[in-house]
Amino acid sequence: MKPHARRLDGFRQSTIRAMTERCVAVGGINLGQGLSRTPPPDDLLDHATAHFASADHSYSPAHGDAVLRQAVARKLAEYNGVHVDPEHGVVATIGATGAYNAAVLAHLDPGDGLLLPEPFYGYHRTVAEIHGVVPQPVRTDAPGFRIDRAALEAATTDRTRAIVLCTPGNPSGHRMPPDEIEEVARFAADRDLLVITDEIYEHLYYGDEPHRSPASFDLLRDRTITVSGLSKTYSIPGWRLGYAAGPPELIAPLRIAADALSVCAPTPLQQIAARAFTLPDSFYARTRQDYRRKRDRIAAAFRDAGLATNDPEGAYYLLVDGTPLGGDSGEVAETILSAAGIATIPADAFHLGAAPYPYVRACFALTDADILRVEEHLSEVKWP
Repeated sequence: MKPHARRLDGFRQSTIRAMTERCVAVGGINLGQGLSRTPPPDDLLDHATAHFASADHSYSPAHGDAVLRQAVARKLAEYNGVHVDPEHGVVATIGATGAYNAAVLAHLDPGDGLLLPEPFYGYHRTVAEIHGVVPQPVRTDAPGFRIDRAALEAATTDRTRAIVLCTPGNPSGHRMPPDEIEEVARFAADRDLLVITDEIYEHLYYGDEPHRSPASFDLLRDRTITVSGLSKTYSIPGWRLGYAAGPPELIAPLRIAADALSVCAPTPLQQIAARAFTLPDSFYARTRQDYRRKRDRIAAAFRDAGLATNDPEGAYYLLVDGTPLGGDSGEVAETILSAAGIATIPADAFHLGAAPYPYVRACFALTDADILRVEEHLSEVKWP
């Protein structure tokens, strides 16, 4: 019997999960995986406790429970400026990655090209490759990480069918401003490309400008699948609730794919989690303020230890420059883990080839107790 399907040849466990296991084995502090160790909102937990028994414990419709779909549609209209039909334009999924997986399966054939601006979220590449889709990296440069027309042209071939936009970006923290979205929109229209957005960090940003969803721009409205979820904003990644939204003609095949992949997202959690969309604006403001404070503390700790960081505009990751430690990004991550007891993710996980410089990603979605431990470890570290 052969050991596995040939489509998995060359694939290994994700670097993010592998580093989490390494961290657990050495008793380290995990700044690698985005585990959202900050607590969920009390209102949501209280609602879950009060209503779990009375929730529906059977299957939901394949595209999701009506309560959640309607809540998502209202939120998209009010917050994102994206108007969708909750019956035909929204699909609830097993996390945002489930929505992305269904979008790729529904709309791209093996051999099709998918533009991925680097640095990219590793699962965007892995999911594409498992479905036989060819990742086409689009170069962006630190510290701005802006996508420009020249880089898009250089990465595109006659097989290119779609582009993924992640804003705020994982791992970069870059937020796409309107002029950048418009430049990408013109390119996508000229090339007739599908646009898949990942907006899982849409509420986590640190400047004054609000989040801008690509699908709210005229040129992208009819060609964009918006992907997001509840994991990051509400610190409930284990609930595995995401969604895809867009025009009915784009969502109809995605609905079939999502059904085939997982039947449905957990019904009682869908119904309970819809409560999250009723939280007041003050919750989001407090959340951003709290993450900004955590970002600044972790960044200061790395800088005091001699390692420069970027200044992310959104999401909850820092890019830490490991150049002073020597070696490639994998060696830098090993040095930080062995010398400081802190797990990070090497840059090569976010690039199709070698990263342009030896940085690592560090997550700051931590409890204050863990942030204090990070500060203590880095204040005492002696680099080899």
